[in-house]
Amino acid sequence: MILLNINKAIIYLWHGCKTQLHTRSVGNTAALKIKEQCPLEAGLHSSSKVTIHECDEGVEPPGFWEALGRKDRKAYDCMLQDPGKFNFTPRLFQLTSTSGEFVASEFFHLSRAPDLVSSLPFLQEDLYNTAQPALFLVDNFHEVYLWQGWWPQDSECTGSARIRWDADRKCAMETVLQYCKEKNEKKPQKSYLIHAGLEPLTFTNMFPSWEHREDVAEITEREAEVCNQIILVEDVLARLCQNTFPLAQLQARPLPEGVDPLRLEIYLSDQDFEKALEMKREEYESLPGWKQVNLKKAKGLF
Repeated sequence: MILLNINKAIIYLWHGCKTQLHTRSVGNTAALKIKEQCPLEAGLHSSSKVTIHECDEGVEPPGFWEALGRKDRKAYDCMLQDPGKFNFTPRLFQLTSTSGEFVASEFFHLSRAPDLVSSLPFLQEDLYNTAQPALFLVDNFHEVYLWQGWWPQDSECTGSARIRWDADRKCAMETVLQYCKEKNEKKPQKSYLIHAGLEPLTFTNMFPSWEHREDVAEITEREAEVCNQIILVEDVLARLCQNTFPLAQLQARPLPEGVDPLRLEIYLSDQDFEKALEMKREEYESLPGWKQVNLKKAKGLF
């Protein structure tokens, strides 16, 4: 990070504790360019005598914290106490079925260097500027995240659209779990589901900058399923794969996650089915479609 104190013409060149050597070199070059050129847009002028103070995370001089306004390592994901190595480049995949087939397409940042580690290769816009709702797999080597987008307010959420979305979400979760298993079958990475607008710090710190979107958070929080910012993918998938629900739960709103609102009767146990519709499944299935719909409406199952 380059921090410029215009009044004192001081550049603080700060290196995080996990910074790669080539990233340090880029920072040094940038700081030297500012010192040599004294650009007006940076608040400097040709007579400025700029000095560079290089510092490492954990041993910053007092002037550095004075320039920032306060010393608070909790304001970011400080890794001074983390013994792990971060010599890897995160990976990003979009998961979608818009082509008619569910596929995972990897994103490659335009400024990537294949032979060098890039700690922050992606932007928030890569997720947020995609047509919503969207699904992304983000792998930061230590864990995997499934990022789930939101339903735009100007987009109608029909029953069939919701069914397709739930099917995509299920495929995405299965893909994430399989991805983790193939990377390490004996000890797969933990995978977490996070929602747009409610991203935790451990996720947003994988991006060079992140702006909280309150408008998106409000949309996301309206979803009944959203109770935590981060939950295990396998737990959510287990709920999506549940195929039997009590009658009262299917008559209440909102419906359980992943349930087809046009075919609520298929989620009933045989006992509840006969209690609710007053006939056996075989009798019901022999009825014309319009009679089935009318019966379900009368019994609060449509």
